[in-house]
Amino acid sequence: MKEERPIELRSEKVRNIIGRMPSALIRYGTMIIGAALLMLCAVSAFIPYRETVPITITIQQTDTGLQGVALVPKDRLPLIHSGSKVTIDDPLAGFIEATVSGTSKEPAPTDGRQREVTIRFTSAKRLHSGDVMDGRIILSDVPVLQRFLQSVGIGR
Repeated sequence: MKEERPIELRSEKVRNIIGRMPSALIRYGTMIIGAALLMLCAVSAFIPYRETVPITITIQQTDTGLQGVALVPKDRLPLIHSGSKVTIDDPLAGFIEATVSGTSKEPAPTDGRQREVTIRFTSAKRLHSGDVMDGRIILSDVPVLQRFLQSVGIGR
């Protein structure tokens, strides 16, 4: 009977390379890269992503006290609702927190592309009628990881 020899498809050099264990640099480098990506995901779960709309607030005197009026672009109005948080960091008045008390669907008299938003202040001690201040309406204040998951359709 004729003895059959197995056919070798790879050369001796290739078998030598395949049979060797990868170097320490490749083994540990892969682990380090994986650990770094895992750390980045873990840290992104705690870093806040604050989406805001910059506004200029004019303080007005009303029957119920002082209130702010700001103009926002009409495309941002659906994102703003009554109770949205407003922050003001004024050099003279300091840091002030407020809330949106109402929005108007009607175009602003000065600019038809903008809508009026009224702002209620929790403390109006350092405010005066006629003051004009820069502030921000906070649309969302979620961690970066949650915002990323929402953008790809995985999160809520």
